Amino acid sequence: MSVRNALAPAGRVLTGLVQRVVRSLVALMPRDPNRWVFGSRGDAYVDNPRYLFEYLVDRGVAPQSEGPDTPVRATWISGSPATVDRIVADGRPARLRRSLRGSWEVLRAGVAVYAFDVSDINLALTGGAVGVNLYHGVPLKQIEDLVTVGSASRVYHPRTPIDRLRAATVYLARTVPNDVVLATSEEVADTMRRAFGARARSVVIGRPPRLGPATVAAQRRRTAAGDGPAVLLYAPTWREGGFQLNEALPHLEQLEAALAASDTQLLIKGHLYDRLALPRRSASISLVANDEELGAILGDVDGVITDYSSVMFDAALIGLPVIFYPFDLDRYRRLSSGTFMFDYDDLVSERVARSFDQLTEIVATGAWRTMVFPASIRNRVWGPETAVHNGPTDDAPAADPANRELVRQITELASARHGRHRRGGRPGGDPASASGRR
Repeated sequence: MSVRNALAPAGRVLTGLVQRVVRSLVALMPRDPNRWVFGSRGDAYVDNPRYLFEYLVDRGVAPQSEGPDTPVRATWISGSPATVDRIVADGRPARLRRSLRGSWEVLRAGVAVYAFDVSDINLALTGGAVGVNLYHGVPLKQIEDLVTVGSASRVYHPRTPIDRLRAATVYLARTVPNDVVLATSEEVADTMRRAFGARARSVVIGRPPRLGPATVAAQRRRTAAGDGPAVLLYAPTWREGGFQLNEALPHLEQLEAALAASDTQLLIKGHLYDRLALPRRSASISLVANDEELGAILGDVDGVITDYSSVMFDAALIGLPVIFYPFDLDRYRRLSSGTFMFDYDDLVSERVARSFDQLTEIVATGAWRTMVFPASIRNRVWGPETAVHNGPTDDAPAADPANRELVRQITELASARHGRHRRGGRPGGDPASASGRR
């Protein structure tokens, strides 16, 4: 082991200590309640923060804390130059996390919106901002303080002095309170309160921003259904030790034959933290980039294959059939999630393929088309009598009312904490322009 590798853990602890001190100091600075920063996991442009960000930027939404002519100044923050370039090319403001302008945006922002924790944006410089956790999915599996197995259990439940030191420094972001945590129903809100404990100062119930565009696209696809091939999406979740595609789909020829028999195409979308590769090119099987927005894909497919991913709940909301494929259920329970929010056997019922042979048979016969997600569980996740097929149009996307209510609640918190922004000149007094990058 090199000296550099040996000293790396101490360096991470020191970095965490510095971040803790800086975070406490910047919490004393004045912040602008009309200036919001956004970020997401893995420096990618994904999840609920992306769609709330686009809603605010594209519509010029005013929170009405300073008057109807003062829209939220929203900026995306990322450590990835490619992500920043992509957002700016689309005409929306984005900054690099470690750039001077990016740091300034975060320091002045009264609101920080993220998908996992504040490190999605900037752990040290968000001290004092209203923290809004638009959690990236509905928790079927154990999350946060509910985790009892796997490496994360020692983060949330440190057992030794070393564990406690690491939790307080290396994993400082996991200990930061969230002023707002988003949940989809009363039952999910209860799970979030137990998972976050005191780190959830308030849990608000609403529709995730990511599902508005997916619902609109799904309705268009149903309306314009033609004679082309059906499209299935296989979206496995993250698991301890990583996902192995060749274990889940061991015989590509057998799968291709099943797809050909039912005139179906298969898209495979790995988890954001997984890197997948097909052993060879295939005419009927395609990989989707792991950092592609899952919500954008759901509107363009006819059914979903998954295991323990919360994509099942999103698919249920927009009326897509769901095939459950828990090929490694025992190992997953042992290493990744000791329990589930719902009884898994009741959840999957007759919509399950427990082996690769069963999966290919379901695909070949087209039996997946009738595998409707259980309405009783769908309504527990999304609220009673969920409207799956109605609502969105081009003029009134389904997400708009939910987004407006979410913005209103965040605005009230930001205004209460930071008050009206009274400095002269441009909102925030930023020397840089409101658009552009870095």
